Formats: sequence, structure tokens, C-alpha cells
Amino acid sequence: MSLLLYLANGRVLPSNDAKANAYAPLNLLGTGEVVFAPTDMPYMFGWRIDRGDLVLLADWRAKPPGEESTYAELLAAGRLLPASYGLYLVPTLRTRAGTGEALFANTFGPAAGLTALPAALVAFPLLGLQVDHASIWLLAKITAALLVAGSVALVYLSAARFTTPHRAALLAAAYAFGTCVWSISSQTLWQQTPALFFYALGILCVVRGGAQWGAAAGAALALAMACRPTGALVLAAAAIYLLLTERRAFAAFVAASLPIVAALAFYNWYYFGAPWSFGQLAMAQHLAETKTGSPEAWQTPLWLGAAGLLLSPSRGLLIHSPFLLLAFAGAVLAWRRPQYRALRFVAAASVLLWIPAFLWFDWWGGWTYGYRPIVDTAPMLALLCLPVLDRVLDQRPARLAFAALLAWSVLVQVVGVFAYTPLAWNGRVLGDGTRADIDLPEHRHRLWSFRDWQIGFFIVNFPRAVAVGRAYAADWVTGPHNATGPDNLSLGK
Repeated sequence: MSLLLYLANGRVLPSNDAKANAYAPLNLLGTGEVVFAPTDMPYMFGWRIDRGDLVLLADWRAKPPGEESTYAELLAAGRLLPASYGLYLVPTLRTRAGTGEALFANTFGPAAGLTALPAALVAFPLLGLQVDHASIWLLAKITAALLVAGSVALVYLSAARFTTPHRAALLAAAYAFGTCVWSISSQTLWQQTPALFFYALGILCVVRGGAQWGAAAGAALALAMACRPTGALVLAAAAIYLLLTERRAFAAFVAASLPIVAALAFYNWYYFGAPWSFGQLAMAQHLAETKTGSPEAWQTPLWLGAAGLLLSPSRGLLIHSPFLLLAFAGAVLAWRRPQYRALRFVAAASVLLWIPAFLWFDWWGGWTYGYRPIVDTAPMLALLCLPVLDRVLDQRPARLAFAALLAWSVLVQVVGVFAYTPLAWNGRVLGDGTRADIDLPEHRHRLWSFRDWQIGFFIVNFPRAVAVGRAYAADWVTGPHNATGPDNLSLGK
């Protein structure tokens, strides 16, 4: 059922942060490479004709306005040159052999986009993905929905080892429809989307115990790290837990995770010059300076990031999914009660993932809905509700309070799924014509306002927001976007 509801709004949620992930399978199938070149993926770059204005192109066979030649013919004649690239790409140290063409990596890593490869293998020969942008984004959404639906099943299986099947199903449903995995993670292929699936899988394997499950946990959590670098913290937390509790499982865990970690280190070394160099960190310096005036990526005071991502009216976890309050009490009880010992590393991993998100220069996650920077901890927080879940459900006042918190959580996600579009509130135009962009320091106070808050805005404007959201998505998937904007980087041509 979760998969059907994840697809129920009938539209995609396109975003530049997910663009390279969406196009990664097509690029790999077409070129055999995990990096991007302008001539292979022209719609991910800005171009100039005869050093004129920047232009976008969706298909080599198209003709630019006022030209008799196609884009391909202009390229062959030397009149068309790549001029800019979006922030979803980062330059590498490598060039195309034979031509010297510059190669660009996915800012958000190599692995997340490749989770859509199975869908692309089926669709590539059927849909003509070379120029079918709508199908590319649709495949990315279907992949995202499948991954999140899979994480729901994994949360259920883990929960069922601690409580009754009915209560495990209730908790899985609360996770599925009461957290931003519905409104955000299931709607397009962010790097967090496959990461939370692999976290849920890794946790189940650790909870099951034994050498074979330890090996599966190591592989799953290493893949989560390949999708999002902070996954290294979860990998380390699980490794320490198994080292202290089950040595054979620990050995299998390490043996299974090492090849994946080594492959990621080699990728970073080959394209960026060092095993610990990640494209996201390289791009963060430019973004941090653009948004804050300082190139320091880890500049937010810990208290500010924590308050923002937990309590901000338009970004707070406890505002968007207040039923997860149970997780805080559950994390404490997990350290006190032996039967929940396997959840202790989950509590530690959640905090470890939160800290870098709190310190990140744009703790609010740019233009988004809810707590996207920490949404990959949602399956962990759901499972941390377990130590208190039975007590809450067995007491009528507590059960009613939990039901009310869960009902609000689900309502917030329904609003996000059907009404949210990035520009509508995050870059809202005020009555005086000012664009109140929350990425700009002078408008960031909006993140703390209950008078001008994102959830309320979309509730009040729900019918119109739904229509605008559909039009926005339909326009986006007709072709390329944001390779020529002012926030993107010039190729110096």
C-alpha cells in the first residue's frame, strides 16, 4: 500500500539536487562511465552559440531559434561550446581520452543514481530515453518510491522482533506516512533516498545477528555510505557494536564492507585526488560562500542547527513528525533495558548523523519541505519508538495523545506530497514584489515564524498549490533546467 500512496499524486518532484542522480543510469548505459561529459549529456550544461547568450538544449537534433543548423551541426562547426554547469556537477581531475573533453562527477556521489539502473535497463530500449526527459524523471521517482516502500517493509521486520505483528505494522505505517520519507524521499531520487533504504536493511541485519547477517549488514551500510558520505558514521557505529557483542558477525561485517569502501575510496582518488575527497565537500565551499559569505562548510553553531532541524516551524522534525517524540524516550530506555540492546547502536548512529547536519552551513537544506537534511534518520527514529510503544498503546490517555500526534504528522505529509513545490514558499514573492528567498540571510528569519510558515502556507493555499505543483512538474520534465542560472559556475568560455 505504501508504494501506491507514494505514487498517488501523479507527478514527480524534480530538483537540481536530484538531477545528476536521475540522469546517471542513462549516462552509464550510453557511455559506460559514471561521470558526465558535455557532449554526452548536453542538457546538464549551459552552452553558447558564437559566444552569445547562454542557451539550454534538450536534444541535439533540435534547432535553436533563428538558426538553420541543428545543435549537433553547430557543435561540429565549432560554433557551439559548453559554457556553464549546474551545482549538481563538480569538475574532476580527468578528461576524455582522445578529445581532452572535461569530465564532471555527480556532486552527490556515484551510488545513489545507480540505484535506478535496474529500471533504466528495462526502460532504455523501450522509451527512447536519449531525449525523453519526462520518462527519466518518472523512472527516478519510481525508483525512489520503491526504495522507500522497501524501507517500510524492513522497518516492519525489525520492529516485529521486539513487539507484536500488529504493533510492528502500526509503527511501520507511522514511519511510512507520518514522516518526510513520504513527502520528500519517495518523490524523487535524492542521495538520502537509497541511503535510508540501506540503513533500514543494515539495521535489520544487525538485529538478526549471526555471521551471515553481519556480512549483509556490512554490505548494506557500506552502500549507504557510498550514497551519502555521512553513512560512514553509521557504518562505524554498527562495527563498534558488533565488535563488543558478536565477534564473528563483526569479522563478517568488516569483510563485506571493505570492498565497497575501497571502491569508493578509489573513485574519490581517481577523480578528485584523494580517497577522502568527496564532490559534495568540494562544491560546498562555493555554496557556503554564496549563501553565507564564508567558504567554511561546518560553520553553523551546533545549538542553532539542532534547534532548526528539530523545532523550526518550517524545518523541524518535531513539527512535521511529532509522533517521533517517542524516539527520544525510547533511545534512553534502549540503554537501560537489555531486551533493546540491539537498538543502542541505532540511537548512537542517529545522533552521529544529526551532528554534521546541525553544523552544515545551510542546516535548513536549501529549498525543501521539512527536515530533509536528517530525513535519512527517520527509519532509525521509528525503531527507537519501540521501547516505549507498548506502554503508550496500553494506556488510554497516552494512546489518544499518540493518535493525535500521528494524525497531525500524516496531515503534514499529505500537504507536502500534493501541494509542495520548491519555489512557492521557499522563494515566495511578498506583496511589495520582494522575493523572500530563505537562502538569503535577510529572509532566513522566516524559518522561525509560525505566522509565515510553510505548512500553514500550503494548507491555506492547498487547491491552488496542487494545480501549481502539477504545472511546475510538467514544465520541468519537458527539458533541462538550471544549467545557466546565476548560482552556477562558468567554464570560462
